[in-house]
Amino acid sequence: MYQSFRDLVVWQQSFDFAKSAYALTKTLPTEDKYGVASHLCRAAVAMPAHIAEGQRKRGKDFIRCLNYANGNSAECETYLLLLQELHPKHAEELQRLKEANTLIQKLLSSLIYSMEHPKPKEVNVQSAVGRSVEPVVVPVAA
Repeated sequence: MYQSFRDLVVWQQSFDFAKSAYALTKTLPTEDKYGVASHLCRAAVAMPAHIAEGQRKRGKDFIRCLNYANGNSAECETYLLLLQELHPKHAEELQRLKEANTLIQKLLSSLIYSMEHPKPKEVNVQSAVGRSVEPVVVPVAA
């Protein structure tokens, strides 16, 4: 089990993605730095921020924050596609970012699903009279 949002692989991946997005935007022409590039950076930074915020809240609020992060990831995908059209000379770096973003989307979707559909816990039931009996596994809701 994780102790901090920093322990979550999806947070680590989204944090690295945000750093890479900032690095990419430094190489873009000035006219894009205040347009699409700034929107990409804002959405990229929001992903790990929402994950961190949600981890502190737990439960349904965590799922809500993960869904926000997933929305930010979709925004990033749109900005990356637009930048790919506008700046073909950056195609290689943009493709790497798109692949990293796709991984983040998969990790977020998996985490959301696992939280919405938890596996039932198993409990061993022993005889009330204290004698040893064959354990029975009974599923218990979380």
